[in-house]
Amino acid sequence: MKTVAFFDLDYTLLKASSSIAYTKAAIKQRRLPLWVAGQVAGLLATKRLGFVEAHQQLMSYIGRAGQADTARFCEAVVKQSLLPHLSIQGLARVKWHEQEGHQVVLLSASLEELVRPVANHLNIDYRATYFAKQHDRYTGELVGPACYQAGKIYWANHWCAEQGSQLADMVSYFYSDSSADLPLLELVQHPIAVNPSRKLKNIAAARGWQRVKW
Repeated sequence: MKTVAFFDLDYTLLKASSSIAYTKAAIKQRRLPLWVAGQVAGLLATKRLGFVEAHQQLMSYIGRAGQADTARFCEAVVKQSLLPHLSIQGLARVKWHEQEGHQVVLLSASLEELVRPVANHLNIDYRATYFAKQHDRYTGELVGPACYQAGKIYWANHWCAEQGSQLADMVSYFYSDSSADLPLLELVQHPIAVNPSRKLKNIAAARGWQRVKW
């Protein structure tokens, strides 16, 4: 039976937030007005704006020059601000799964342009949140659901289908820090709470899930 290990990115495999990193870099490079970033952050914090809508607003500025330019910008952010913050313990766990012959997949709500360079660096597969493009320009729409909350189940199943299998037919692990990932954590055979939020920590304790601190 095949085995797959899914890893969340922010605050799980990465000891930082990819969204905060690229937002800060965009403000510094004047791709994103500071007032827009502040407004989006405020609306997100008060739940007057959802995850998808927040990223759509940010990308309407950050991605204005087109996909190719945005990809180069994100690759620089990853190299400078994300790769140095990869968890040593997390990387060791990835290596262990690989040595056991397991498939390893990065499953992140972050933008594909940020997730892809990390996955390429680790030489593993990935699924992320994908913004639709037409003639190198972002349309503002998504390709499929955001890889967030129940959307992670969609993209996990999408990956399994491309392997000619189903998640239910595989031994599955999922490493995450957030209660937002409960839909997939509840579905896999081995849910693992990594540096969990207070809510996830309590849920994991109540359900007897493995908890680790990286």
